[in-house]
Amino acid sequence: MTSDIQFFIDRAEDLKGKISEAENKNRRLSSLRLVFFLITAFAVVFAFVHPPMKILLLIGAAVTFIVFIALCIKHSKSKALYNHLLLLKDINDRYIARINGDFSLLKDEAPKIDIHDHDYAFDLDVFGDVSLFSLYNISRTYLGREAFAKDLLGSYSHDDISERQLACKEFTDKKVFLQEFEALSIENKMDKSPGVLANFCSATEKFPSNLKIIYKFTPLLWLIPLVLLIAGNRFAGAAAIGIALINILIWIFTAGKFSSRFNSASSLKKQVEGYCSLYRLLENEDIKSDLLKELLKGGAPDGKASDGLSKLAFVCSLISLRAQPLLALIINSFFQFDLYCADRLISWASSHGSEIRKDLDLMSKIEVLMCLSVVGIVSRESCFPEIGEGAFFEGKDITHPLLDPKKAVSNSITLAGGTALITGSNMSGKTTLIRTIGIVCILAYTGAPVPASHVKAGKMRVMSSMRIMDSIEEQMSTFRAELVRIARIVEAGKEDKPLLFLIDEIFRGTNSADRTEGALKVIENLSKPHIMGLMTTHDYALCDKVTETVKTVVYYHFTEKYNDDGITFDYKLHNGVSHESNAKFLMRLVGIY
Repeated sequence: MTSDIQFFIDRAEDLKGKISEAENKNRRLSSLRLVFFLITAFAVVFAFVHPPMKILLLIGAAVTFIVFIALCIKHSKSKALYNHLLLLKDINDRYIARINGDFSLLKDEAPKIDIHDHDYAFDLDVFGDVSLFSLYNISRTYLGREAFAKDLLGSYSHDDISERQLACKEFTDKKVFLQEFEALSIENKMDKSPGVLANFCSATEKFPSNLKIIYKFTPLLWLIPLVLLIAGNRFAGAAAIGIALINILIWIFTAGKFSSRFNSASSLKKQVEGYCSLYRLLENEDIKSDLLKELLKGGAPDGKASDGLSKLAFVCSLISLRAQPLLALIINSFFQFDLYCADRLISWASSHGSEIRKDLDLMSKIEVLMCLSVVGIVSRESCFPEIGEGAFFEGKDITHPLLDPKKAVSNSITLAGGTALITGSNMSGKTTLIRTIGIVCILAYTGAPVPASHVKAGKMRVMSSMRIMDSIEEQMSTFRAELVRIARIVEAGKEDKPLLFLIDEIFRGTNSADRTEGALKVIENLSKPHIMGLMTTHDYALCDKVTETVKTVVYYHFTEKYNDDGITFDYKLHNGVSHESNAKFLMRLVGIY
C-alpha cells in the first residue's frame, strides 16, 4: 500500500467548494429571514393602523411568520452543515499533514498514562508532540484515545492479529467514513470522560415497589372528578384540585430520593446520544470484517447496540422536561412524572447497564483499529506483516514513520536471533535504524500495517535502553540509570520468552575498558535462542572481543563521505564493521578542534 495524497488534495478542493456554497446559502437564508420578519412585523403594525384590512393583514402576517419559522429551521440546519464541512476540512488537512510529516497540525496530548519504567515508550517516541500517538491517533472519544495509547504501549496481547489486520485493511479503504466518524465524535464532545455513564451503568439499586404502586395507581384518582363532572356534581372542580394537591405533596416528599439521578441526566443524555450516533454511523456502514461485525453487536446479543442506547436517551429526554421548576410542578400535579422517570431510569440501568459498559469497551476497540489503519493511509509505503513465533525479524524497505517522508531513507535487514552490532559515525543513522525496527514490531503486534514493503517477525517482548536520564530526586547518575535499564533487559531474558532488545551506545557513561568488558558480559547474557537484539556502539574493541567469544553476533555499519561542504550520509545499512569516526571533523566544523 502507498499513501494517496492526491485523494486528500482532491477532497480538500471538493470540501472548499461545498463550504463556499454553504456560506452563500447561509447568507441568502439570513437575508430571507430578515425580509419575512420585517414583512410580518409590518403586516401586524399595518393591521392595527388600518382596521378595515385587519383580518386580511393578520392572516398574511401569520403566513409570513410560518415562513419565517421554516426559514429559521432551514438556516439552523444549513449552519450546522457549514460547521460540519469546516470540521471535515480541518480533519482532511490533518491527513495531508500526516502524509507530509508536518506535525504542527498534529499536536495531540495523550491520555495521562504512567510510562515510568516502561519497556520502550520513552525511547521509541510513543507519546509527545512528534510521536506515534500524535501521528496516528484519530480517536476523539475519551475511551478510544485511552485504549489506543495502551495498545501502543503493548498493554494488550492480541492473539487475533490476522483478523485485526483484515479490519484495519477495511478501514484503510474507508477514508471518507473515518473522517465522518471523527467529525461526529468532535461534534458530540466525546473527548469528555464518560464517567457519569459508567457510574450510572454500575448502579445496582432497585426502584422501591411501594413507589411504583403509587405512581401507577394515583392516575386512577382522576376518575373521581371525571365521574362527578359527568354526574353534574358541583364538587368535581374541588375534587380535581384536591387530587392535584395530593400529587404535589407526594412529589415534594419523594423528590429528594432521586435528585442525584436527575441532576446527572443532562450529562448522561449527551454521552448516550453521542455513543448512539457513533454506533448508528457504524451500523449503517457496509462492514465486511468478521471482527468488526462481532464488535458491532455490542453488549446485547440480540439487536443493535444503538437500540439500547437510544432507549436510554429517550428516558433522559423525558427527564429533561422537568428541568424548569414550573413545568415540573405542572406535570407532577397531574401524575407522578418524577417517579415514572426514576423507575424507567433505574430499571433500565438494572436491565441494560452491563450491556452499555460492554458497548463502551467494544466501541473503544473499534476506534483503536481505526487509528491503526491510519498507518496504511499515510505511510509512503506500507504492508501487513507476517507474525510468527520465536525471535526473528526480516524487514524490507523499513522506514521510520516520524521522519520527514521526503528525506527518510529506507533500509532492509534480516536477523535470525542473536545480536546485531551496529557501528558507524555520529549521525549516520544507527539509532534511527534500531528505533525503526522497534516501532515496526510494536505496530505489527497490534495488527496495524507497518511502514515497509515486506516484514516477517516473531512476536517478541520489546525492551530498550536508549535515552538515559539521570535523576536528582532518586539520586541516580546517568550510568546507574543505564545499568538499571539493562539489568531489567537481562532479567527479562531469563524468562525463556521471545525478547527483542534495543540498546544504544551501551555504557557510554564509563571508561572504555569497563565499557568493553561490561558490554561483552551483557551480550553473553543475552545470547540465547529466544532473544534477538540490536546494539549500537563506537567501541571497536568490543567488536573484536565479541568476535572471539560470541558466535551469534552479526555486524552492520553506516558510512559517510567527506567534502569541502561537510559530511554527506547515505543512511544506508551495510554489512560488516565500520572503523570510521567523524568526531574530529564535527569538532572542527564548530571551532573546537
